[in-house]
Amino acid sequence: MDVAHCTEDGHTYEAVQFSQLPPVVLARKRRLLRCPECNGPAFFRKASRSGRAACFGARPHADGCGLAAPEHDVQPDGQGTDQDPLNNPGRRIVVDFNYGAQEQPEREEAPGLPRNPNRRGRFVGEGDRPDARMHRRLSTLLRNLVEVPNFSQSDQLLEIEGRDEIAVRDFFVSLDAVSGEHVGMYRGFWGMLSDARFAADGTLWLNSGGRDDVSFCVDEDHVDAIYDRYGIEDEEDIAGAYVLVFGTLRVSQNGKLYCLVTNPGYMSLRLAD
Repeated sequence: MDVAHCTEDGHTYEAVQFSQLPPVVLARKRRLLRCPECNGPAFFRKASRSGRAACFGARPHADGCGLAAPEHDVQPDGQGTDQDPLNNPGRRIVVDFNYGAQEQPEREEAPGLPRNPNRRGRFVGEGDRPDARMHRRLSTLLRNLVEVPNFSQSDQLLEIEGRDEIAVRDFFVSLDAVSGEHVGMYRGFWGMLSDARFAADGTLWLNSGGRDDVSFCVDEDHVDAIYDRYGIEDEEDIAGAYVLVFGTLRVSQNGKLYCLVTNPGYMSLRLAD
């Protein structure tokens, strides 16, 4: 996308023009961008060291937007091995934080075979087993939230180790819906990131918009693991990414909403092209 509209000044910028703004101004305005045709949330990426030109993007565009381009996932779970089906009618979803482990092969249960919770497989028979349990990684849950209509409003139950089970519709919160009402709640926060910036102490801040929007704080000790997992070269690669973070929303002394990423396994990224 070559152009984007800034809601702060009402101006539509070309990418090269936008990249020449003073750094402080650019850092503020890049969190306030929209697609000039469909008004979808937009992002800006600076030119990279590898030679990629400065550009705009939007995720998602509205259906039929002339500025939309096909999206292609690159290593959606950071390992290139996420083969879980996106849509499954099972009643319960067991959240799997062990993203690096090798998955067991799927096996069918023979008709009439007693249920064995220690055997991983899929039910074969007439109708859906009402208490079927599916193990899902955060990468698959993020894909469901982005791609499967109405998944975020599902009444399927989530099983999260150490937590009470909770309905999908009550657990996942889109970033544009996060508010002070969610402070203190442990939830799955998901949506598009506008940009990422390093603080002076080496922590990485993942921002979802302007001053009033939620940000995620990644401790310096976790940055290398996340960069390696997703093949990130610098923070500009994170602009426009979809994110899912399992964590507790907090508020700073100056009123900023944020969530700490306490473990790389509690976060999933889906980078933009």
